Amino acid sequence: MEQVISDHGTQFTANKKDKKGRAEHTFEQYLEKQGIEQVLARVKHPQTNGKMERWFGCYKQHRDRFDKLEDFVNWYNDKRPHMSLKFNKAETPFKAFIRKIRQEIWFGFAVRLFNWRDYGNL
Repeated sequence: MEQVISDHGTQFTANKKDKKGRAEHTFEQYLEKQGIEQVLARVKHPQTNGKMERWFGCYKQHRDRFDKLEDFVNWYNDKRPHMSLKFNKAETPFKAFIRKIRQEIWFGFAVRLFNWRDYGNL
Protein backbone atom coordinates (compact mmCIF):
# COMPACT_ATOMS: atom_id res chain seq x y z
CA MET A 1 0.00 0.00 0.00
CA GLU A 2 1.40 3.36 -1.02
CA GLN A 3 -1.33 5.82 -0.05
CA VAL A 4 -4.32 6.16 2.27
CA ILE A 5 -7.12 8.64 1.65
CA SER A 6 -8.79 10.01 4.76
CA ASP A 7 -10.81 12.98 5.84
CA HIS A 8 -9.61 15.53 8.38
CA GLY A 9 -11.27 13.73 11.29
CA THR A 10 -9.47 13.57 14.62
CA GLN A 11 -9.34 9.77 14.33
CA PHE A 12 -7.03 10.17 11.31
CA THR A 13 -5.00 13.34 11.73
CA ALA A 14 -3.54 15.47 14.50
CA ASN A 15 -4.57 19.06 15.00
CA LYS A 16 -0.96 20.01 15.58
CA LYS A 17 2.55 18.84 14.81
CA ASP A 18 5.63 18.74 17.02
CA LYS A 19 8.51 21.22 16.71
CA LYS A 20 10.05 19.23 13.83
CA GLY A 21 6.78 19.18 11.88
CA ARG A 22 6.03 15.55 12.67
CA ALA A 23 2.55 14.35 13.52
CA GLU A 24 1.64 13.60 17.09
CA HIS A 25 -1.27 11.37 16.07
CA THR A 26 -0.83 7.59 16.41
CA PHE A 27 -2.40 6.87 13.00
CA GLU A 28 -0.15 9.35 11.21
CA GLN A 29 2.91 8.00 13.02
CA TYR A 30 1.99 4.46 12.00
CA LEU A 31 1.63 5.48 8.34
CA GLU A 32 4.97 7.27 8.43
CA LYS A 33 6.73 4.21 9.88
CA GLN A 34 5.18 2.02 7.17
CA GLY A 35 6.17 4.42 4.40
CA ILE A 36 2.54 5.11 3.50
CA GLU A 37 1.53 8.58 2.33
CA GLN A 38 -1.62 10.01 3.89
CA VAL A 39 -3.74 11.91 1.37
CA LEU A 40 -6.27 14.16 3.06
CA ALA A 41 -9.57 14.69 1.28
CA ARG A 42 -10.22 18.26 0.29
CA VAL A 43 -12.31 20.22 2.76
CA LYS A 44 -15.90 20.80 1.59
CA HIS A 45 -15.38 18.39 -1.33
CA PRO A 46 -17.60 15.39 -0.53
CA GLN A 47 -16.88 13.68 -3.86
CA THR A 48 -13.48 12.49 -2.61
CA ASN A 49 -14.84 10.82 0.49
CA GLY A 50 -17.95 9.74 -1.39
CA LYS A 51 -15.84 7.59 -3.70
CA MET A 52 -14.28 5.81 -0.74
CA GLU A 53 -17.62 5.38 1.01
CA ARG A 54 -19.06 3.92 -2.19
CA TRP A 55 -16.11 1.52 -2.46
CA PHE A 56 -16.53 0.29 1.12
CA GLY A 57 -20.31 -0.01 0.68
CA CYS A 58 -19.74 -2.17 -2.38
CA TYR A 59 -17.13 -4.20 -0.49
CA LYS A 60 -19.51 -4.86 2.41
CA GLN A 61 -22.24 -5.89 -0.02
CA HIS A 62 -20.07 -8.33 -2.02
CA ARG A 63 -17.23 -9.46 0.28
CA ASP A 64 -18.82 -12.86 0.99
CA ARG A 65 -18.35 -13.77 -2.69
CA PHE A 66 -14.54 -13.54 -2.47
CA ASP A 67 -11.93 -15.50 -0.55
CA LYS A 68 -9.39 -12.65 -0.50
CA LEU A 69 -9.48 -8.86 -0.59
CA GLU A 70 -7.26 -9.01 -3.69
CA ASP A 71 -9.94 -11.01 -5.52
CA PHE A 72 -12.55 -8.37 -4.69
CA VAL A 73 -10.26 -5.53 -5.84
CA ASN A 74 -9.61 -7.32 -9.15
CA TRP A 75 -13.34 -7.83 -9.67
CA TYR A 76 -14.09 -4.22 -8.72
CA ASN A 77 -11.51 -2.77 -11.13
CA ASP A 78 -11.50 -5.28 -13.98
CA LYS A 79 -14.92 -6.92 -14.21
CA ARG A 80 -17.56 -4.74 -12.53
CA PRO A 81 -19.03 -2.00 -14.76
CA HIS A 82 -18.85 1.44 -13.16
CA MET A 83 -21.74 3.88 -13.45
CA SER A 84 -19.36 6.85 -13.63
CA LEU A 85 -17.82 5.46 -16.82
CA LYS A 86 -19.58 4.26 -19.98
CA PHE A 87 -22.14 2.21 -18.05
CA ASN A 88 -24.24 1.53 -21.16
CA LYS A 89 -21.20 -0.34 -22.55
CA ALA A 90 -20.41 -2.04 -19.19
CA GLU A 91 -17.07 -0.24 -19.02
CA THR A 92 -14.69 -1.17 -16.21
CA PRO A 93 -11.92 1.11 -14.87
CA PHE A 94 -9.35 -0.97 -16.76
CA LYS A 95 -11.26 -0.56 -20.05
CA ALA A 96 -11.58 3.19 -19.41
CA PHE A 97 -7.83 3.39 -18.79
CA ILE A 98 -7.11 1.67 -22.10
CA ARG A 99 -9.65 3.88 -23.92
CA LYS A 100 -8.17 7.10 -22.53
CA ILE A 101 -4.46 6.37 -22.89
CA ARG A 102 -2.75 7.87 -25.93
CA GLN A 103 -1.90 5.31 -28.59
CA GLU A 104 1.79 6.25 -28.63
CA ILE A 105 2.08 5.55 -24.91
CA TRP A 106 0.16 2.27 -25.16
CA PHE A 107 2.28 1.14 -28.12
CA GLY A 108 5.48 2.04 -26.26
CA PHE A 109 4.27 0.08 -23.24
CA ALA A 110 3.55 -2.95 -25.42
CA VAL A 111 7.00 -2.71 -27.00
CA ARG A 112 8.64 -2.76 -23.55
CA LEU A 113 6.27 -5.42 -22.21
CA PHE A 114 6.95 -7.86 -25.03
CA ASN A 115 10.56 -6.75 -25.47
CA TRP A 116 10.09 -5.95 -29.16
CA ARG A 117 13.29 -4.43 -30.47
CA ASP A 118 12.73 -4.19 -34.22
CA TYR A 119 9.52 -2.34 -35.08
CA GLY A 120 9.83 -3.45 -38.70
CA ASN A 121 8.98 -7.05 -37.79
CA LEU A 122 5.55 -6.17 -36.40
